[in-house]
Amino acid sequence: MLKVAESIVDRLKAVGTEYFFLLTGGDQPLWIALHEANIKMVVARSENSAVYMADGYARASGKPAIVYGQAGPGAANVASALADPFWAQTPVIALTGANSTKTDYIGEYQSLEQMSLFAPVTKWNGIAANASRVPDLLTLAIQQAMAGSRGPTHLDVPKDFFGQETDYHSLSRSFLHQPAPIPPDTSTVEDACRILLAAEKPVILAGDGVLRSGAGDSIQALAETLNIPIATTMGGKTSVPAEHVLNIGVIGRYSSKAANDLVSESDCVLVVGSRLGGLATRGYSIPNRRAHIVSINTDPNVFDVSYPTAVKLLSDAKLTLDAINQRVSDTSTSSAIQKWTEYAKERVTEWRYNLNEAVDAVASSSVLSPLTVLKSMSRYNNEITLVADTGYMAAWTGVLFPTVRPNSYFRAIGSLGWAFPASLGVQLARNEKVVCVTGDGGFGYHLADIETAVRYRIPVVIVVFNNNGLVFEYHEQKYRHGGNVIAEANDLSDVDYSAVGRALGAEGCRIRTKDEFEREFRSALENEKPTVLDVVIDREAFPPVTNFERVVERTI
Repeated sequence: MLKVAESIVDRLKAVGTEYFFLLTGGDQPLWIALHEANIKMVVARSENSAVYMADGYARASGKPAIVYGQAGPGAANVASALADPFWAQTPVIALTGANSTKTDYIGEYQSLEQMSLFAPVTKWNGIAANASRVPDLLTLAIQQAMAGSRGPTHLDVPKDFFGQETDYHSLSRSFLHQPAPIPPDTSTVEDACRILLAAEKPVILAGDGVLRSGAGDSIQALAETLNIPIATTMGGKTSVPAEHVLNIGVIGRYSSKAANDLVSESDCVLVVGSRLGGLATRGYSIPNRRAHIVSINTDPNVFDVSYPTAVKLLSDAKLTLDAINQRVSDTSTSSAIQKWTEYAKERVTEWRYNLNEAVDAVASSSVLSPLTVLKSMSRYNNEITLVADTGYMAAWTGVLFPTVRPNSYFRAIGSLGWAFPASLGVQLARNEKVVCVTGDGGFGYHLADIETAVRYRIPVVIVVFNNNGLVFEYHEQKYRHGGNVIAEANDLSDVDYSAVGRALGAEGCRIRTKDEFEREFRSALENEKPTVLDVVIDREAFPPVTNFERVVERTI
């Protein structure tokens, strides 16, 4: 006989769980069982940040990650933070305590109907009706999180169950068995090849499904065989090295202008592992509506949703690309495609020239530009994993930081403030140094977790782009709303976040010049303590976003 808490821990050990992310809240039998099993409890300063840590860990490791919240407000906070792993299709398993079954419906303290909170942000959502069901339901929650299109799941366990004994037998091995990848249909592969080879201006678009399938080499091989340009979504950014001669850059709202223009001009797009959502398609305007879309995806629900799909390949990305590669291996590239690809290379060369010009233009500015900072950071792109917030931070880093290795860049899908706690989870999963890039607006969400990083000796480097405000909003008002700038909606105080970091036990330095940044960034990478670099930047600097194209000339 084992207590329910012990059976939970046994199931977690069976799938190789190393960390349990949480903010503690009353379920003592569970903490005892975790401690005795040597599963490390990572106690965050809020349930939201615990979820983001679990999300970062799962994204970086590929393993399921467990997060806990206590009954009532703890569970509500967990649910509110699950949106980002839901959008990112990350296997985060939320385990929440619920009030004792003896106090249902009689007004107990912190009593809340929790299941409905989790319904919109999970792919499976369950509650244990009796103690004996808990281990099997946890197994189901983990299996569902890892199966098919991955995503968060949730199990609600009344707190009086954790200490109860149950007739349970320990598991000696993992119960996770990944199904074999889905091979493509041969005739559909033929259809895809026919359309691709008939095109005059084809482009391959790599989404995050390329990374999940491990298909980076396969997509590069196809591009090289047919001499076709490759664009990426933000999520698929690291599937192709930035320096690859056929890589034309990131498309969408946060994008390279050259990549957007080229995909807009294309007559056929081979979409690999992308849902073609609003961010990636610049509000469903890229590709153009005349282009033939050939889509490879394991989720049938993505076809014909945002774009009509000429050929639908419901199959694994790597297996499908390998099948297409085999089919076209002896094919000669048409003169039209050769001309198109040379044109694409010229456009990318021009874009890179414009970027270098922009970097040189701000090199001697009195206030640091993010362009200067990113150029300095890019020298270490083969040594670090970068974790970025949403908004301007995603645009600056996602488009302009040149990645060279798969899965070396992670970003918030939509939740401002995600990056810092997520970077702690990423660092726990990685041997190389992890660098978080956030703004002063995003960093403010989870400042207290500097103490978490110090307590667990997680040596992340936090680069804060500090421009004293929510500057995306400021630019929207200045350039798209007639200059009607409302300071109280945008401006933040001038806070030295490096001093905050030092007060909480981290290293820290405020930076105003290029030389200071280069010196302190190198030092931070060598440091074994978490470090906050508060970088004062120009609030007028524009990242590569499409929002202001009608009012401000865009060159990059």
